Formats: sequence, structure tokens, C-alpha cells
Amino acid sequence: MKGSVKGQTLHLFNTSGLNQIGQSKYNAKNGARMALAAEGRSGTSSNIATKTGIHGKGTRDNYLGKWQELAKYANEEFGIRDLEKITTDHTRAFLAEKIENGVSYSHWSGYAAAVGKLEKALHDYSAKFDRGNSYDLRAAVSELRPEAKTELPRFEGTRNYADPNTLIAETKAQYQLSARIQHESGLRIAGATNIKLEQLRGLSQDQHTGKEVGVLAYVGKGGLHGLVQISPATYNNLKDHIEQNGSFAVSKDGYRSALMSAAEKSGQSYNGSHGLRWNFAQERFAELQSHGASYEAALGIVSHELGHNRIEITYHYLGIT
Repeated sequence: MKGSVKGQTLHLFNTSGLNQIGQSKYNAKNGARMALAAEGRSGTSSNIATKTGIHGKGTRDNYLGKWQELAKYANEEFGIRDLEKITTDHTRAFLAEKIENGVSYSHWSGYAAAVGKLEKALHDYSAKFDRGNSYDLRAAVSELRPEAKTELPRFEGTRNYADPNTLIAETKAQYQLSARIQHESGLRIAGATNIKLEQLRGLSQDQHTGKEVGVLAYVGKGGLHGLVQISPATYNNLKDHIEQNGSFAVSKDGYRSALMSAAEKSGQSYNGSHGLRWNFAQERFAELQSHGASYEAALGIVSHELGHNRIEITYHYLGIT
């Protein structure tokens, strides 16, 4: 498919059969329920959505806007200029970045719904014009929804914890190490709950502050390799655990549940494990500036240490508009 992002999304919407503006939504849903029953599938709202088009102009504009966001993201991050070439991997990265940005869960769900309609449009377009393409964009939604539900609580404003140290102290003992690692390094939950011996890189000196730190290697989102720093005490605790047990691994769901309980005990709102990344970003930014780093330099260092490809994401963590 050729043309501008806006042109491609409009063309897809109008030629795929998704455009049902002016037609009865009630009749479309009844028809979808009958088709699903014939297939032996339940008539849930998500299943019905796979069988129906878009009937309102407001919904059309909302979905087209989100399709265009995804298409622009795929172009900027992966060099994809053809809407038909968007894959599950591109969609996963896009939706993961929305979680990273800390959008509300309802907002994220809106993107998930738009992705579902995009999959239908692309599938129907491919069938109509015999393109031979297949799509499973919803797989990215299914994969990320549990994380979105737990990491994107209903809130407005910053997601950092008011008192992260008390939160960690109230966390069940088996999960405290993960919490300390996230708070001190800014690692995502996956990196802080599963660590192997070869990731330990010894004690060193922070080149920006001169303090002693433990160095930990990781593989982050998108296969990005990097190094993070934690306190010597946390590093030694982690090293002892791995030497005794072969690796460090705890349940992500158990860890989230422990943080939720600890937040309640410490009188704080639960902001997911990601809230500790926000604490790290804000504390590290202030620490770097207190050691003489300029505003711009500190921003760049924090962005790199968080594993962000785009500095605008770090703005969000620091409350910069």
C-alpha cells in the first residue's frame, strides 16, 4: 500500500469493508452473534468485534487516529512505510511503549481495541484483493494486557511512590531484592525478577558520581543490551543468592502482589512495579545534577540508563512537558 499514513489508513478503512457508517449497528451485532453461534464460539463483545465494522463517525476518527499513531511508530522505529507490512512484533513494541509511558489502563485499552479493528481491516483487505497476507495483531494485545492491567492503575499524574524505602521494607522478604534492584537501577520487572550468574559484572565506580556500585548486565525491550548499577550491598546480596541457588528468579505475579500488599501496608497508592522505575528516574536525575551534571546531560544519562530509545519517554517519567 502506498501513500501517506493518513491516506493509507483512509484507503484501508473505506475499501476493506470496515466502513459501515449509516448501516444498522444493531443488525450487524445480531448477525455477528448468529455467525459466532454457527462457529461454536461465544458471543462476547471481543468476539463480536471481530465480525462487525465501524458504524459511527466518532469511532472512525478515534480508530483512524490510533492506526496512524501505530503506522508512524512503525515507520520511525522499524522503517515500515506500508500499512500492510505491520506485524505482531511492531504492534507489541507500540503497545509496550504505551505501558512504558504510563498511560491510563482505559487509554491503553482504547489502543488495544483499535489494534483489533486494524487486524480485521487488514485481514479483510487482504482477502478482498487476494494479497495472501495474514495478521495476528491481537496476539500482542493478549500478551501485554496482563501487564497493562497491573502496571497501569487508574491514576492521574506521577507514578512514583511517595516513600519507596518503606514500600520495600513492607514487601515480603522473598521479593525485597527485586524491589531494591528496580529502585536502584530502574530495571523493568522482567530484568529484576530473573538474573543469572553471567549477568554479574562485579563492583566498579560510577563514572558520573564517583560512588562504588555493583554492575549488572541485562537484555531489555527489543533485545537491547545494557548495563545498570545497583548499590554494593544489593549487589552482594544478589551475588550470594545466585551462588547458593544457581540463579535469582521470582514470580512476576507474586512480586506484583507483594508490592500491592506493601503499598497498602505503607499507606501508599499502588503504582505497579513500574512505579519504582519512576522513583529511580527522578532520584537519579536529581543525584546527577547534584554532582555537577547539566540539565541536558542528566536527562541524557537517565534516558540511557532506563533503556529508552526516545528521550520524550524520559520527559514523562520526570514530569517534564
